[in-house]
Amino acid sequence: MNTDLLTERLEKVGWQLSANQLEGILEDASKNNVAYSDFLNSILMTEIEHRESTELSKRIKRARLPYFKTLEDFDFAFQPSINEKRVREVMTCRFIDNGFNVLLLGPPGVGKTHLAISIAAEAVTKGYRTSFITANDFVEECQKAEKSGLLPRIIKRYCRSELLILDEIGYFPFDAISANALFQIISKRYERGSIILTSNKSYIEWGKIFGDEVLATAILDRLLHHATTFNIRGDSYRMREKKRAGIQPTRVDSFQE
Repeated sequence: MNTDLLTERLEKVGWQLSANQLEGILEDASKNNVAYSDFLNSILMTEIEHRESTELSKRIKRARLPYFKTLEDFDFAFQPSINEKRVREVMTCRFIDNGFNVLLLGPPGVGKTHLAISIAAEAVTKGYRTSFITANDFVEECQKAEKSGLLPRIIKRYCRSELLILDEIGYFPFDAISANALFQIISKRYERGSIILTSNKSYIEWGKIFGDEVLATAILDRLLHHATTFNIRGDSYRMREKKRAGIQPTRVDSFQE
């Protein structure tokens, strides 16, 4: 059969990779006397792997992770307050299927964001739709959206993914608009979409973060109902690196639950 016609038909069913490599595929099959079933299976597996790779790349891009980290990069020996077995359980991503949350609390530099990104990266690899945003960027997005009348669109966007990572809650205060928007997102996601949240503040300080004790209580009520919490009480990785470089860092008060 004319290879041009085969190429056209492969493109028509969306098998672009096989269409591009058709001459080589046919040549290899003929040279190695490949059975019909093996030939078909080879083409199918090539297309499946290509599509899975393409979809993974799209999920990684949509997730907007600031960098890509794995759990193997995390130094549990440096942070003995973290139960590695519990972290490994979270890495199965079963909490996402159940609509549960993961909260990572502790002072700056102890690895909260690293763990959050590692879990997110695993979720993306497993096929879950994931979104990442820092608290400060979220506040700025809400302020801009409010001015242009697009705040409902922001709320809808962060309700869409199966896993939402909210990083660095507590470093900057929320205004009334962003605090209310976050409450709506958490309420809409309650028991339906999972959240990973990192914070350098204990729960008793959340009223100051959101400027409203009642709102903070309502947010915590929904977050903590089905949640795994990690309280990290170790030293800062960044301070360790400074010490190794011969720089004596300023003391940072320990996180209090």
